[in-house]
Amino acid sequence: MTLSDPLGSNGSGYEVYPEALRKATEEIYHAGGILRDFADHDLSDLSLGSHDVGMLGDQVGIARSFAKMITEMQDKSKRNFDRLLALGEAMDKAADYYDAQDDEYFKRLRDLEKGGK
Repeated sequence: MTLSDPLGSNGSGYEVYPEALRKATEEIYHAGGILRDFADHDLSDLSLGSHDVGMLGDQVGIARSFAKMITEMQDKSKRNFDRLLALGEAMDKAADYYDAQDDEYFKRLRDLEKGGK
């Protein structure tokens, strides 16, 4: 015997758990925090001077190249931090949407049980 879905869902074959989305969102925000700290603190203390690279290193611009590389890494890390924040916000919105949808389905089922629509 086949039972029909009383709510008429599309039967997509997957379920979304808002709390699982929120848990994943927390991990995304945590990763973003690590990335931000890496850019703002860990990389900011790294530098080379001419005394660190010697005369030949100084002549070929090792210290300048190193500083440029650190700046690029900081910029990329900050951009990726922003992307992780945006992803977290989108996942929060999705969790809110599915929570609201679950609430609506619950109300509709309750109404069907009461004999109303």
